Amino acid sequence: MNDEAAPQSPPALSRTNEIGLSAYYFFSLASLGFVVGFMPLYLKTRGITLTQYGILSALYAIAGAATQVPLGMASDRLRHRKPLILAGTAILGGSYLLYGLATTFPQFCALYTLSGVVFFTVSTLTSALIHDWTAASGNTAEVYGKTRIWGSIGFISALMLVSAVPRLVSGSSLLLLIALLFLASGVTILCVRESGRARPRERARLAGIKRMLTDRNLTIFLTAFLMYRISESSTMSYFSLYLQSIGGTKSLIALALVVNAVVEIPFMIWVGRASDRIGRRPPMVIAFLTLPFRLFLYSRLGDPQDVFYVQMFHGLTFSFMLVSSMAFVADHSGGDRATGQGLLSMIGAIAMAAGPFMGGLVADHTSLPTMYGLFSVIALTGGLIFIALVRESHPSLAADESRVCSIGGPLIVRPIHRVLRAPIVGVRRAGID
Repeated sequence: MNDEAAPQSPPALSRTNEIGLSAYYFFSLASLGFVVGFMPLYLKTRGITLTQYGILSALYAIAGAATQVPLGMASDRLRHRKPLILAGTAILGGSYLLYGLATTFPQFCALYTLSGVVFFTVSTLTSALIHDWTAASGNTAEVYGKTRIWGSIGFISALMLVSAVPRLVSGSSLLLLIALLFLASGVTILCVRESGRARPRERARLAGIKRMLTDRNLTIFLTAFLMYRISESSTMSYFSLYLQSIGGTKSLIALALVVNAVVEIPFMIWVGRASDRIGRRPPMVIAFLTLPFRLFLYSRLGDPQDVFYVQMFHGLTFSFMLVSSMAFVADHSGGDRATGQGLLSMIGAIAMAAGPFMGGLVADHTSLPTMYGLFSVIALTGGLIFIALVRESHPSLAADESRVCSIGGPLIVRPIHRVLRAPIVGVRRAGID
């Protein structure tokens, strides 16, 4: 699990690099806010039906899932991230301008497939770039958390901008805005230097991915993570429809999404530091246990106003899992950093394709509340698998983990205890105690 030794450790991530990464996430997630929130409405004006939109969304996710591991391996062989990220952001910007020229459904399918491949690849390689810089210092989660919060701020800014200037998302103006934001995210990456820490090249081409796929701890985690993400993505896909069905207005739905983004920011800052100090498992145990409870609460909503209470759990489910899962896979990646992050992105993309499809089938044959209840059970099952079978991956803490047992009780109590002790641990390690 430990990263490979290098003759010379790379310098720490500089302030300029941190600002560049933060700006990248800001512009990238701002553009995603416009894509998620308003591209469906744009496509509807172009004659795309709901069924066709479902196909487009599936193509987007499947294309991303199918390409992340090979493209990650290619990046590891090339030993570079920036050129591919820059090319990807340029392609994304151009592809959204081309949406204005598309006139047939096959053309939209081609553009969605291209966008899925490139967006997931850029995200994968940016995570790998962060890991390149932090592999020696061991603060991968902290740096990722500090920079990724600016993505949440960008997402919030996009929604607030639309509230102030609604005409920005009408017609071709929406496509131009998305394209410019993706191009801006590429420009900010120019401020970030490569770490210069290339991994040794004596390995066989497929050695890295073979090693990870035969790592029992990693494969069990990815199985549990897939169940988690399927449950999360399916229920979030129908969030707006569900609120609308119980009397929620468009303004309430938008405000509920803003609350999500606001709540995740402080949790992301905290978990980035905590995960490097107390391990990856404690935050993820909390996320795995909180998501089923959150989904169950959604299934019991009567008054749409009550959704704001449930949204308060978003930081525990989204932020804790996002940061800790990235660091967990990084711990298992060794020198194959983009390959490892590509594997994680692949699982997330598969969940994005499978979750909404499964959720739609359940909702059509039963109801939306029943769908939320069913996926709370699936999420809980993934959580029990994780708690009982997945061990700590943090290099300095893994040796302290006791043997995995079939009874999960001690493995639940210990992570929660670590979370509660996090401030004390931080003080002692700083030499203040």
